[in-house]
Amino acid sequence: MKKTVLNLAFATVAILCCTLTYAQQDPYVTHYMFNRNLYNPAAIGANGKFCLSALSHHQYLGFEDRTPEFHSKNGIQQDKVKAVGPKTQMFSFGAPLNFKDPSGTSKNYGGIGIGFINDKLGYEYSTHVKIGLAGRLPMANGSSIAIGGEYTILQKGIDGTQLLPLVLGDPSIPTNNVNQSKGNYAAGIYYNNPMTESATSWKDMWVGLSATQLKKRQYMFGSSPSYVFNESVTHIFGMGGITKTDFLGKADLQFHPSFMYKHAPGINQIEFTGLVEYQQRLWGGLAYRSTSDALSVMLGYSGFQGPLRGLRIGYSYDLTLTRILSVSSGTHEIQLNYCFTIAMPDPPLKRFVDPRHQIKDPTLD
Repeated sequence: MKKTVLNLAFATVAILCCTLTYAQQDPYVTHYMFNRNLYNPAAIGANGKFCLSALSHHQYLGFEDRTPEFHSKNGIQQDKVKAVGPKTQMFSFGAPLNFKDPSGTSKNYGGIGIGFINDKLGYEYSTHVKIGLAGRLPMANGSSIAIGGEYTILQKGIDGTQLLPLVLGDPSIPTNNVNQSKGNYAAGIYYNNPMTESATSWKDMWVGLSATQLKKRQYMFGSSPSYVFNESVTHIFGMGGITKTDFLGKADLQFHPSFMYKHAPGINQIEFTGLVEYQQRLWGGLAYRSTSDALSVMLGYSGFQGPLRGLRIGYSYDLTLTRILSVSSGTHEIQLNYCFTIAMPDPPLKRFVDPRHQIKDPTLD
């Protein structure tokens, strides 16, 4: 009876996976506040620094594909296929477009950046290559508002060489590695305000709204019309945060609350994060993802000096709050950020001499 129920469950999953899919396709990470560029192109270069970011996300560790248990080879039951939980690697680089105004003051007028995302969900994988550009309008008191656009090459595919269907020879499931690449677009708006002249202890406010995969694209995995079909859908992201200095009356503490809202067809989710930083070196905090998805513990260090000044290291552990917890040990994520400045040299001073106006020797006629 138990095996029959399991067979039915896996058959249902197989049917769902091999029909039109509208699930959330853009990956999410716990350290979203340090990877704003990858969700909103208008955030590129917002802090006026050159920034490199790298992240590795391993979700639902211990989640297994148990389909091989229902197959045998030469009368011997095959081993379980493990590690089919989502895995995501991210990399981005953003550079500000700083120029000096007539008074000699350097101002940030935008940014340009690139991004790379490798996302794997079971036997399905997606590779995003992003090129983004932002234009920024400086405003009073150091605040600014920006709009940004992004072009993405998205490759989606299924590794059929590793996928073992419940029914061997199922024509709807590919037996080789099949994929397709297509271009897509994203756009966003972003506002930030350092509030350096504010009389309160709040500073560094930021908020943004963006949309990714603006163009609906259809992916056909294989030449057979019965092969897996997938369609990209538009995702909406809203993010924001602020910093509270002198937290709890302590000059050594800063509080960094932030949020991220995600919308896709059938999905509305919001994540709240609160980080406490000590002497701008050590930080830690908690995050909660709605729909009872996860509770996260976050730790990090950013007190490096010398050549490594500007480096931030972060780690998070997500405890799944759904029934997946019974088959998973949680989610681990490691984050690296390195931001630095490059002083732009002043333009060379040009001198022009007009012979007609040179001081002449009075002894000469």
